[in-house]
Amino acid sequence: MVTREEFYKQQTGESLDEVYKKYHPQILSDFGNELEKYWGRKWKANTTIGKLRMVLLHRPGEEFLSVGKPTPWPPHLSSLGAWRMSFKPNIDELIEHHENLVEAYKNEGVEVVIRKPDTNNPPYQVKAIYTDDVCHPAVYGQVILRMYDYVRRGEEPPTYQTLAEIGCPVVGMILGRGMAEGGSIGWLDEKHVVIAVHYPRANTSEPEVMRANEWGHEQFARIVKIQDPEVDVRICPGYGSRLGVSHYAMIDKHTSVQDPKYMDPYLVEWMRREMDWQFIIPPEELTHKDARGWRSGPDTGVVLEPMKILVPTGNPKATKWLESIGVEVVEVECSSLVTPRNSGTIHCCAGSLIRDPEPKD
Repeated sequence: MVTREEFYKQQTGESLDEVYKKYHPQILSDFGNELEKYWGRKWKANTTIGKLRMVLLHRPGEEFLSVGKPTPWPPHLSSLGAWRMSFKPNIDELIEHHENLVEAYKNEGVEVVIRKPDTNNPPYQVKAIYTDDVCHPAVYGQVILRMYDYVRRGEEPPTYQTLAEIGCPVVGMILGRGMAEGGSIGWLDEKHVVIAVHYPRANTSEPEVMRANEWGHEQFARIVKIQDPEVDVRICPGYGSRLGVSHYAMIDKHTSVQDPKYMDPYLVEWMRREMDWQFIIPPEELTHKDARGWRSGPDTGVVLEPMKILVPTGNPKATKWLESIGVEVVEVECSSLVTPRNSGTIHCCAGSLIRDPEPKD
């Protein structure tokens, strides 16, 4: 029987080992530099204020027909609270507001990707409209996160399938007993990301849950550091402190609309020293107070590009004030999808898949 080496030698005059060494040397390259060549697009969105080019949305569907029936998870209750809803959903209204969002993004030149529908029987993922939570950008590509409660578990597979279908690289997943959701992960710029453990639902001191949460956030941090060791990843402990969700309040590079006195003072000091962060303190009448007496707002929505934001209709005073400080405000009617009627914000409804690099200055 002729060996592989003998066969190659007979056919080419060179052994396979010689072919490998002569024609196929190992190539040293960076994954990010090859994104467009092999993955078709520059799949980067590790910024909150770089111009938005592609966004992930979810179209409301039959899952909302399940509201009012016993939940498919314990304790199998049928109340609005069990479904984390404040109203009996009207699917026509939800779809209309979703289409308003789609049109608003397309009018701004943003490519819209719609997440695949819930395939459960019956479908139940009524919070899948908040696409920012279930996957999040690393330095390149997306990380599939692992949701913390029953109503959101199971959003991961259709999100993964959607990303795969459009060619977006999934560069990691939260595994094991880890938990992580996008709301508490924020890119402050391309070299600084903060991760808050337990925020916004700091409602447990159960050690196993706390450690699972920490492990999920540490996994995300490791994925980021593998891609770019220079990124400064800060994990805020969250045991009674507050992230301040600056990535939900930004309008420009290193600039957010928020009062830093309601944030962790050490976080504020780091932001100012490391990034020369500018906090624009809004008039108190435009803010809202949470159960602890801390104030935040007004909502700066989704940053379309530096100093240009997309916000829900219904807060004309805030819009007027934001415009007075130089922000271009685009409004869209989507009230059934966002607070106060629903549980998330317009920022939560937008999964950033591609953004331009931040301005240098």
